[in-house]
Formats: sequence, structure tokens, C-alpha cells
Amino acid sequence: MQKKKLVVLLTAAGLLGTTAAVGAADLTQKVSGLLRHDIKVSINGTTYSSLDPVYIDGKAYLPLRDAANALGYELKWSQQNKQFDLQSPSQGQGPGQGEAEEKLLQLAGVVLSVSTEGDLVSLQVQGKSANGGVDYMVLKADKDTVVVDEQGEAKLAKDIKPGTHVSAEYGPIVALSFPGQSHAAKIVVGPERLIKEDAVSAIEKTDAGWKVQLGSAEGDAAASSVILNVDSNTLVVTPSAEPVKLEDVKKGTKIRAYYGPITTKSIPAQSAAELLVVLPEETQQP
Repeated sequence: MQKKKLVVLLTAAGLLGTTAAVGAADLTQKVSGLLRHDIKVSINGTTYSSLDPVYIDGKAYLPLRDAANALGYELKWSQQNKQFDLQSPSQGQGPGQGEAEEKLLQLAGVVLSVSTEGDLVSLQVQGKSANGGVDYMVLKADKDTVVVDEQGEAKLAKDIKPGTHVSAEYGPIVALSFPGQSHAAKIVVGPERLIKEDAVSAIEKTDAGWKVQLGSAEGDAAASSVILNVDSNTLVVTPSAEPVKLEDVKKGTKIRAYYGPITTKSIPAQSAAELLVVLPEETQQP
């Protein structure tokens, strides 16, 4: 956290210094520069497409309002004083003026993939945000990220496997990409879900929700099929995180399911589903 405050403080000071130099003695000067779309600016590992720098006389300049927003500041303009002010949303306190509490975002869901680059671990997570909405994020875990299991014991982010249920706190800055990307402040590692990708052989509406069977219900193949119990806690989406209604799902539709890990000993086995990803038509069986 101390590293993040230092980066923000230096960047903000640079922005204010540049503003003061340009506005000194109420002078204006016409300048020409080169807008560099090929050079990106990142803050704590998050890249911002709106912060393409303009190079003037070998120096890089950033758009003040976009840079302020990316740093978590509000930009205020005083016409009387001919002055820009960068203010923290929390009681006008900027970095170094007090511990302005950050409001972290929350996400609980299933890890779809894990990639590692040096000490940085990227977790692609699909689940539900704290307000109940669908969320699809790439969470960046580094040495500042707290990673523990549900009993509070320390874990390593690089050891998290696809299919694992996690609860995460991240942000507050989120890259405007798809999926969104942000730094993870804390990750709580839950149980590892079972994963099955197969075609729907039966689907039935029940009083509790839905029963969705993946795999054949006949002969020896029935032993490898599974009946998934779907309720209001189950997330049903496309690969691009768009919600899907199960009444629109037909037999033969291919689904990647994350469920369990507890299953019944029946044939077919039954289990509660956390996430169903309805795959596009090009992956469906003929």
C-alpha cells in the first residue's frame, strides 16, 4: 500500500507542477506536439487507453482530467484564480494528507484461468459482485495481495487452480477493458469445483429451480453424466458474461459447468452448480 501512495503522490505532483508552469504570469503560448498512441500509461499495473501521452520538446504530457480520474482525484477549476485543483473524493484529502480510506469492490465466483508472469499472477474470474450483478474480471495478484483460505491460512496465488471458488476484494481502479482488470487487495480461496463440458441431454423446471443433465442418460455413458441442480445462486451466462435464461436452453446445447465438489453416489450423480457457461453454437454437437 505504501508503494501505491508514493506513485500517486509523485504523479500528482508532476501534474500540478506542469499546470503551474504553463499558467505562470497569465501567459499563453501556442505549442505543437506528437500524440503517441503506441505508448501506454499504467497506474499500479492497470493500463489506461485515455492516457495517451503528447510529446512536446521531448517531454511527455498527459490530459489532466483523465489523469486525475485515473489517480482517484476530482479535478476542480477556479475561474477566479485561474487554477486547477486536484482533490481526493474523501474530504478533500490527497495522498500524504491522511489515510483516505479506499472503497474496494467485491467479487465472488469461479476462477476460469490462471496465468503467471514473474511475480504477477492473473486470475480470470466470473461470478457475482457484491450488489448481485454479473461480473467478469481479471484480478492481478502481486506481493501486496493478501491470499488466504477460508480458515485464514496463507496461500500462494500461483497455486490457485481453474475451477476454484474465490472471494476477492479489488480496485478501486478498474481498467476499461473486457474483461475488466484490476489489482486484487485480498483473495479468499474456497473449494475447488468440478468441471464438466458436455451437451444437455435433459432439462427440467422444478419447484427449487432447474435440473440440467449433462451427458447421456442411457447405458454405460450414464455413469459419467451428471444432473446439476440450479437455483438462484447459480450464475448462468455466455462466455462473454451475458446472462442466459434456462428456459431458452435446449437439448444438445453445450455447457461448461462448474459444480460440487460434493456429489451424490447415484447414477447419474447429482450436484449443486455454481456456474454454467452456455457455449456458442459453433461449439455445439451436430
